[in-house]
Amino acid sequence: MDMRNLSLFDQNTTRPGSLGCIAEIAAALGEAMARAAERGISREEIANRMTVYLGEKISTGTLNGYAAPSHTTQAAERGVPERHISFMRAMAFDAAVEEDALLGLFCEKRGGRRAVSSDDAALLEWAHLHRQEKELAERKKALEAVFKLRGGTK
Repeated sequence: MDMRNLSLFDQNTTRPGSLGCIAEIAAALGEAMARAAERGISREEIANRMTVYLGEKISTGTLNGYAAPSHTTQAAERGVPERHISFMRAMAFDAAVEEDALLGLFCEKRGGRRAVSSDDAALLEWAHLHRQEKELAERKKALEAVFKLRGGTK
């Protein structure tokens, strides 16, 4: 295994229907906007930042629509398209609120994973290598004991 190219998605544990999570996305957006407001970042500021990041106008009404799961049922009742946040807008949203709210939800929905920084990824790789070294040392010791019992040399 090439330790420089570890995959965070080695095991696919996604269950059918588990990614149909409109209400969870809306809740994550609303909670992230509330936390941002506590840090002095208003919905207007989030929309402005997203506009700059994307190069397209994002309104507070659009943000409110993403954060309100009721908009989905209302859209269906009125026969208009539902409002779902695109991947690009989700990235811009996370950047605007200065946290990995939607990325974190994505990771969680992909099977209990977490988003980590490059520094943390290097630390995790180091820990993985350390564990492998320990396992190899234990295996080597067990084999040496077998050789000793057989009267052989190592």
